Amino acid sequence: MAVVESGTPGHQRDETKKSETLVNGRDVEEVTTHSYRPRRWQSNTTIISCYIANFSDGFQNTLANPTNVIFKQVLGSDGYSSEMKTRISNSLLVGAILGVVALGYTSDMFSRRAGLLFTSSLVAIGTLMSALALQVHPSGNMLWYFVVVRGIAGFGVGGEYPPSAAAGIEETDEVMRKYRGPMFVSFTTLMATLAGPILMIIYLITLIASDNNLIIAFHAIYSIATILPVAIIILRIFMVDSSLFHYSNLTRQPKSLRLYLLLAKRYWWRLLTTSLAFFLYDFINFPNSIMSSTIISSLVKDHNVRTTAIWQVILAVLPVPGVVVGAWLTNAIGRRWTGILGFAGYVVLGFVIGGTYTKLSQNIAAFVVLYGLLQAFGHMGPGATIGLISSESFPTAMRSMGYSVATAFGRTGAAVGTQCFTPLQEHAGNSSTFYLAGGVAILGMMVYYLLPESGELDLEKEDKDLKEYLIQHGFTTDVKE
Repeated sequence: MAVVESGTPGHQRDETKKSETLVNGRDVEEVTTHSYRPRRWQSNTTIISCYIANFSDGFQNTLANPTNVIFKQVLGSDGYSSEMKTRISNSLLVGAILGVVALGYTSDMFSRRAGLLFTSSLVAIGTLMSALALQVHPSGNMLWYFVVVRGIAGFGVGGEYPPSAAAGIEETDEVMRKYRGPMFVSFTTLMATLAGPILMIIYLITLIASDNNLIIAFHAIYSIATILPVAIIILRIFMVDSSLFHYSNLTRQPKSLRLYLLLAKRYWWRLLTTSLAFFLYDFINFPNSIMSSTIISSLVKDHNVRTTAIWQVILAVLPVPGVVVGAWLTNAIGRRWTGILGFAGYVVLGFVIGGTYTKLSQNIAAFVVLYGLLQAFGHMGPGATIGLISSESFPTAMRSMGYSVATAFGRTGAAVGTQCFTPLQEHAGNSSTFYLAGGVAILGMMVYYLLPESGELDLEKEDKDLKEYLIQHGFTTDVKE
């Protein structure tokens, strides 16, 4: 049989590819020409768009920090209640949960590219509408409008995750299989984490340039947040679906309940463990991140917005080295143990900060350093690996769906955590939130031990095993000519 180079170092494919279908109870072998392959520049375009898209999503998630400070200063404590702050913080999350579920399904059943173009468009529209919120006099009605438009942007942000993660892992497996783990972390967690300090630096520069004009600062950060998804749309016009998706998908398969039950039966354990791990991490990480502005603001004398922004920039920078270390550890000690190590750091620092909060609150520098280390361990461990494990643990035909289920549980955990942290903070003090984070991280370590070591999985073999399993039950992952 003739063999041709794939264009990938150390990676060869057969010129012909065999697929099996079940016809009248008999196995029939069909030979199809394996001619489809994205050009190298198209693969690179997909990967580059993943870098920018995850930066944009991180930018969107971090917007809650300065937004909470701006609205509280402009509207006052009475005009911007804790209930409304929680609604605005959760609006992006609720939209993201819906987007994750919807796009996880459609991008597997139709096309990665089409799903990504749709989500980027929603992010651009929702963020543009958000940028116009303070064009009218701030009021209660404006806040409800803001909740709705942030929900639209959130649907796009959440819908971005499944097809972007699936397309990214498939292309990196084609281009550099050995380093697909570190590469995946670099264009997901690292980009999302970098967006935080860059956003806060832009926010701080705008405050300085406008002499603390919060309205101008609001328009500046939301305008930039609108430009990013527009740039992504342009890039994604030129991308194509990966070879793995082209030759192993369910787009032509009749969608029956029995098919979904078969997939659930085969992968239920991976779905359960990745979903639990995602839920626990987002439950403690997301509220801790978005509430940081409120905590730091309460420690700054006179609640000066510029001083608060400076400390927020420092806090946002500290987790970045943690992500870099986590990317390296994914290959060095494996995905699972990297996550366990990160959760262990969360346990130790969560209880240390909680136990010493009274003294730490008198020294904001010490508090910010320890708080930053806490988030660095989170980003190094589960933050760097849970999305990677959720992407690698499922075959191509259901990769977006598997990832979307896990991510939806994660975003649900974030919403529940945000709903719990604000009243807990108000009734039991800031220290209680750190005790809660440390306790939940212990559960995270236990769940992580049950996860598969996904770095050892061969994505093509996973596709082949699924195809054989479905053939035994009268289905197949259809092959496109």
